[in-house]
Amino acid sequence: MIGMFNNGYIESFVDGIQRIKNSQDDKEFQRNVNLISDYMKKQQMRSECWQRLDKLSFYDVCESELETKENRELAKDAVIDYIRMLMQGSDVTSLIEEILNNFYMFIEALKERTPHKTAGIKKEILDQINIENEYDIQFLLYAYLKPLYKEIRQEVSQDTGNETVRADLLIGEDICIEAKYSREKMTEKKLSEEIKADMVHYNQREIYFFIYDKKKIIKNIESFKNTYESKFSDKKIHIIIHQPKYL
Repeated sequence: MIGMFNNGYIESFVDGIQRIKNSQDDKEFQRNVNLISDYMKKQQMRSECWQRLDKLSFYDVCESELETKENRELAKDAVIDYIRMLMQGSDVTSLIEEILNNFYMFIEALKERTPHKTAGIKKEILDQINIENEYDIQFLLYAYLKPLYKEIRQEVSQDTGNETVRADLLIGEDICIEAKYSREKMTEKKLSEEIKADMVHYNQREIYFFIYDKKKIIKNIESFKNTYESKFSDKKIHIIIHQPKYL
């Protein structure tokens, strides 16, 4: 791998991963991140890719050398995970959409499996876990996404200039996830009005509406998705709909 022995550039993501792993201090780590960023630009990748790389590589430099090293190691892991994801042909947004679409698999695996008879977690305890409102959705989504996106934050207040709005979940600064739950007596029209308002208020470029439609008020899922996923040219709207299935 020639790139590993050339300080001026890298020739592949594999080279970049190895450089990140071998970074021994802050200066070397940042230099290698910059080389990977330059490589992305030369490959004409979307600007969101190398901008996300820069954000993932940021960490606090503390007075304690040990704390700084721990922060750097976390940043190194995040950068390497992201590069590996890009090597698999996925970008951040397509991967998040796939993960959110598979949320119900997580719920089914959690609720429908019977724990081992000697386990401390009992089936009757799992049976008490029910999704009854948007706060339940937020709680489960945060736990579901946290291992994959270490920087995820919950209920983040944002000043939009005209008012303060609160994002249910925020990944970095550019990706917002808004949880929706079809409440008792809620209509599809009311849900649409809430989505339209949120689309305007949030400043993020990627906005995911995670809709747990327990009451099945959305009659035509594809039509509903198509209505909102192409609304703004400066924002990308994603509609994720889960309707519980009963036999």
